[in-house]
Amino acid sequence: MRWRLVLILVGFTTLVLLVQNIPLSTFVRDKELNARIAGLQTDAFTLAGYSVEYLQQPSPVAKAALDEAVTAYSTVNGPRVVVVDAKGTAVAASVPADVGQNFSNAERPEVTDALTGHTVSGERTSSTLGEPLIYVAVPTRAGQQILGAVRLTYPSSELNDQINSSIRSLWMVGLISLLSAALIAWLVSTAITRRIRRLSDTAESIADGDLNARVEDAGGGEIADLAASFNVMADRVQGLVERQRDFAGDASHQLRTPLTALRLRMDRAAELMDEDDPAVDHVDAARNEIDRLQRLVDGLLMLARADGRKSVPTPVDISAIARERIESWESLAAERDIAIDLIAPPVAVAFAVPSAAEQILDNYIDNALEVVPDGSRIVVTITPATHHVQMTVDDAGPGLSPEDRVRAFDRFWRGRQDDGGSGLGLAVVSALAQASGGSVWLDQSPQGGIRAGARFNR
Repeated sequence: MRWRLVLILVGFTTLVLLVQNIPLSTFVRDKELNARIAGLQTDAFTLAGYSVEYLQQPSPVAKAALDEAVTAYSTVNGPRVVVVDAKGTAVAASVPADVGQNFSNAERPEVTDALTGHTVSGERTSSTLGEPLIYVAVPTRAGQQILGAVRLTYPSSELNDQINSSIRSLWMVGLISLLSAALIAWLVSTAITRRIRRLSDTAESIADGDLNARVEDAGGGEIADLAASFNVMADRVQGLVERQRDFAGDASHQLRTPLTALRLRMDRAAELMDEDDPAVDHVDAARNEIDRLQRLVDGLLMLARADGRKSVPTPVDISAIARERIESWESLAAERDIAIDLIAPPVAVAFAVPSAAEQILDNYIDNALEVVPDGSRIVVTITPATHHVQMTVDDAGPGLSPEDRVRAFDRFWRGRQDDGGSGLGLAVVSALAQASGGSVWLDQSPQGGIRAGARFNR
């Protein structure tokens, strides 16, 4: 967003400068040219005044005065000067070789025009010099009589260099303006995007589970109003989530006592009944339903605790945790001749919240033991990488379809509707992984069953 704002502001400034400077450059060029021609005309009339005396009554003194005036003017100002008599013959010139030449010819039409009483100026290419010239030719008068003419010529290249210098200065000012606009655009866009970034970072923190995150300083203006509204929304969302979480935890906790009492009563009722009593089967079914309801309540309580945990992920040794948990599960697996193998390096440190890695692995192994056939193998693999540590549990069970593997982490979803599961185990696994900053997934195992995976950041 920052660069888009900078590009927009710089692009707009560039467009304004182009719209302004292109016509202005043409105006400056025309103005400089007209000013130079006007100045040359003034100088030509001045020199014509110096030449009147000599053209009326030629004398060495008048000639010397005229030559001095022509030489001094050409030396100081630069134009090439030619003074001609009424026949067009040069009587004085800034270039001595021009004296005596006839300038009233087709190659120099401006002199011919001046001798007819016209003041002419313009730009043409000199056939003798081979370059463009700016010229001014004025008649030399004594009353109504035309005594001769004065012509001033100036190389167009020199004037163009001066004009281009002025235009370069103009564009240099434009470039400085553009750079200033870019700097201002950068500062403004940085200030705006910094405040928006605070909003974005806070939103990401809330999405990652930190419901206490708020926008502390959003400056002023509309973004500050947006930040205030965002904080109000975050407060309400946090309140709703915490009330829902507290309700789930409290309800689960409160249900445990009456369920335990009910189970004890059902056990007592079964003890008082004869073995051949037809109601025994109903009592056993009721006890099984109570057990399933107890597991569901325990799962809800565990999920509420997992959702509400505010622990900071700390370094843990995933390999050590895997060895410890497999040792705890081996005796139960041995009753069905099931082997639990571990493939892990000696140490694999990653970040996880307290007990998260243990509960995730316990859940995966428990689920695998429920579905694998007797005499099979469960393989736990710990794989360290540069930025994470991966933990997988492979089984030889019936597996799940790709659609079911995607839904398996949803709350209350069960792949086998006839079992006693609560459908909350993998939801707890997902919540623990998110709290640890990691991720979980299910995939097809090379053994034919499920590969349950978890990834923890290093």
